[in-house]
Amino acid sequence: MPSRPKRFGAVDRKVARKVYDQRRGSAASRGYNTAWVKASNGHKAKHPLCIGCLALGRTTAVYVTDHVVPGTSGTPEFWNSDRWQSACKWHHDTVKQRLEQMYARGEIGIESLWLDSPVAVALSKRLGGE
Repeated sequence: MPSRPKRFGAVDRKVARKVYDQRRGSAASRGYNTAWVKASNGHKAKHPLCIGCLALGRTTAVYVTDHVVPGTSGTPEFWNSDRWQSACKWHHDTVKQRLEQMYARGEIGIESLWLDSPVAVALSKRLGGE
């Protein structure tokens, strides 16, 4: 049976992801090196729970140390641990990504990028985090 033709204008997701990753650069080129791993592990040891989940009344282990302000790689802000937050996978991959899109469009300020901010909590609830 012949394969189904792609719709006109449809983007092959694997190709799109590969192009995006090439433009973005490697994790190491963005500053996520052994020094970052050590610093992140120290942060996670001190802050072992996701702050977004805590704001929802849940306890979930940290998955990643998130930079509150996006796009700080290569800048001194990257190492500002006062702007790091502990996040579970769902909060990092779902909620924070939506918050960053809102921030990029000018809909919210930096303070709303914290996963325990009122905006983030409302978004988490809307996305089914409760």
